[in-house]
Amino acid sequence: MTHRDELLRMIHRLVSGEWSVPEFEGAYYEYYLEEVTHDSLSDQEFEFFGTVQEKLDWTDEAPDPESRAYGWIDHEEFRQWVQAQLDNFYRGGAV
Repeated sequence: MTHRDELLRMIHRLVSGEWSVPEFEGAYYEYYLEEVTHDSLSDQEFEFFGTVQEKLDWTDEAPDPESRAYGWIDHEEFRQWVQAQLDNFYRGGAV
């Protein structure tokens, strides 16, 4: 299984509801940062998967209004955001 396949498998587990955001974060964050090398993905793939990882840094179960003002989102918003990004990725669009 390639890094791309493994990352997509994790993302599908998140958007299908099989994994919660904390479960996804624990698996995806570590795998992406520790296992994936830049040369194992295309530029478009690297941008997509990196954007997902970065968005996790701005996700919380229940961000307060001040945090939301700075761009934080909650878990369900993250799941919806990832689904939209995934759809765009499969269409070949930029992230």
